[in-house]
Parts: sequence; C-alpha cells; structure tokens
Amino acid sequence: MNRTIVKTREAHDFLALVPQLVGFQPERSMVLVAFRGNRTCGAMRFNLPAAGASRTVLRRIASTLVGTLCRIPGVDAVVPVVYTEETFASVAGLPAERFAETVCARAELSGFLVRDALCVAPDGWGSYRDPSCPAGGHPLADIAGSEVQRAIPAEARRDLASLRSRADLPRVDLAARERVGRRLARYQRLGGKEETVPELLAMVGDILDPVARAEAALDWDPGALDPADVAALLFLLQGPACRDQMMLQFAFGEAVGALTHALNLRYAAIQGATGQSMDDIVRAERERNGDDEPDAKRTSDLILGLTTVRPDPDRIERAVRLLLTVVALAPRRARPAPYCMLAWLSWAMGRGSVAGIFVDRALAVDPRYGMADLLDTLVSSGHLPDWAFAVPFDEERPPETTSPAGA
Repeated sequence: MNRTIVKTREAHDFLALVPQLVGFQPERSMVLVAFRGNRTCGAMRFNLPAAGASRTVLRRIASTLVGTLCRIPGVDAVVPVVYTEETFASVAGLPAERFAETVCARAELSGFLVRDALCVAPDGWGSYRDPSCPAGGHPLADIAGSEVQRAIPAEARRDLASLRSRADLPRVDLAARERVGRRLARYQRLGGKEETVPELLAMVGDILDPVARAEAALDWDPGALDPADVAALLFLLQGPACRDQMMLQFAFGEAVGALTHALNLRYAAIQGATGQSMDDIVRAERERNGDDEPDAKRTSDLILGLTTVRPDPDRIERAVRLLLTVVALAPRRARPAPYCMLAWLSWAMGRGSVAGIFVDRALAVDPRYGMADLLDTLVSSGHLPDWAFAVPFDEERPPETTSPAGA
C-alpha cells in the first residue's frame, strides 16, 4: 500500500496532524514526533510529570524520554508537543515551559535537531521557540480549521478518541450477561480449573480447540455475539496457557497460536506425569536446555516484546473490539484474564496508558492475579516492545508529514 504524505508548512497544520500520528487525541501528554530527514517516522506519547516536579526529576524524565527516542533507527530530529490542562491565562509564558525546555535541551545534547517545540492548552496553542507568541497563545481554531484534515485521504484517516475512552466497555443486554454466566458455570462444572484446562482440552479435542476458537472469534460481530460462544471463549481464557496462546494468536496469527498450543499441551503432559506446576516445568526446561528450546524462547520473547517481529495491527484492533464486549458480558470473577489480554494487546500497539487501565481493573478483581502483576511491572517500567522501534514503521496506517514551521 502506498504511504500517505501530508505537507505541513505551518505549526498549527502540524498540530492538526499529531493526533492522527498517535491514533488518539492526546491529553496531559508529551508527544515526541520523530523525524528522519524531513519526514516523520514515529510518534511516542508519555505522561506529563506531576505539577511542581523538581528540576532534578524533570531532567531524569527527559533523559528517559530522549533515551527511548534514541532507540528508533535513523532518527535525526524531533518535535516535542505538550498537551496540558494548564492554561495560557494562568501562567507567565507558556504552560509546562520548564519541562518542555528540559526535554529540548536533553534532545539537543543527544545530537537531535529540535525542529520546533509546541504546546496545546485548553485556551490556545503556541511554540516554545517563538519569542513573538502572544501571551494568551494562538487560537485553537487555527488547528481545528487546518487544511490538513481535508488533505488526509479517507482510507488513511483514523477515527480519533481520547486515550481513556479506548478502555470503555460497551453497553450489553443484562439478559445476555446472565445467559453467559449460566453457560460458563456449566462449563466450569466439567472440572475446568486453571491448572487442568490444558488437560481438559486434550480430552475434548476439536469441541473446544483454542486455536480454531481464537481464529473464528476474530470474525465474530461484537454487536451480535452468541452467549454460548462467549461462555466457551471465557472458559478457555481462564487457563493461563490458553489465555496466552490466544493473546499471541490474536496479535501474530494462527501459526503462532498453533505453535504455542502444541507447546502448552507438551507442558500439560509433563504436568500430569509429575504433578509440577506449569511455572516450575518451564523454569526447569529453560535451566536445563537454555536456548535449545527455541519454541519456548520464541513464545516468551513475543510476550515480553523481545523481538522485532511486528504484530498485525488489524488483528489486534479486531481482538480488542471483541474482548471489550466479552468483558462486558463476563461475570466479574471471570474478567481478569480478558482484561490482561486487553492490557497486553494495548501495550503491543504502544498504548501503555490504556494498558495500565486494564491492568488496574484486573487487579481490582483479583489482587493476586499473576499475569496482571507481570503486566503491571512491564507497563509501569516504561518498557516498550522491540518491534516499536523496528524499521520500517507501519507505513499504510498513519500519514507521514513533512517538517512543520521552524524547521
């Protein structure tokens, strides 16, 4: 597919494009828009530091942000953009000016050209590098009325939402929820506990084949789900092995799902023979064989983002839409597994803040849920998957832009 290139000659035109680059409307954020030459090659969003943070803290945060930028191959320039709730009217100068200046200084010290540094506040916008910026900022109507919006072809334009709204659950019919709960309870009476789900799968075969079920689920209409299908999916997801297999399959395809499922069944057979926990079995094999277990290493590397193999964004978006509805229909006790899947899929797409919301919800249901603890560590550390820095970036999705004013 051809890449979409949009030229932005004025700073407000560039600001009109930034939400399209990140895929949502940023709030309380610092967005670093990275450039190779005159064209964008990535956009990363970070939370703004707490109000009143010391210069030492600001320098530390700026170093982390610019360090992340350094991981993108070939980047030579950047435009930091601050989205803040602080108003022009409430400060002397521009909102969040100390932090913006600290980030710019750190970027230049690291060898990047800072093409411009911009701010969007509730009552205006401005450039930190424009000494003639009006005290009250420029009108936001400049951004809203930019020609850039019309320059983006319909097939390349994203429907934008706020960051938090990406975690909103859809409304579902109460009667459907009750039917899902009853059917799930029937499945669980078969004896399906977390540690026995892989063993149970070996007995029932194709009836609840998690690879076929996951692939079929991607084509379900989230607005017209069969409660029996939802209950069967939820039953499978309660087992960590099936949960992780489906999660990876949603992101990387059916072949990865089949590979992971085969690995899980092998581990389940060992578990049945020895009585060891799955974690103990995996740990023992890794200690005994090291990297001589390529399938196990590949699976763990995919989960931790230690690979440049990129997931399929279309599959992930379909899975997210499905799982949001599945969670809305699920009994509360069954929600941590799909919440964790939503968290990981969001993180895989670079939406760490959304992932954090889902992790918090999973822990609110079960504070001792292991996958939620792992994801909490992954997300809160600011770790990004290696594929986020791989070249080429996903060229057919967000439009590229040429340099804004100030270049």
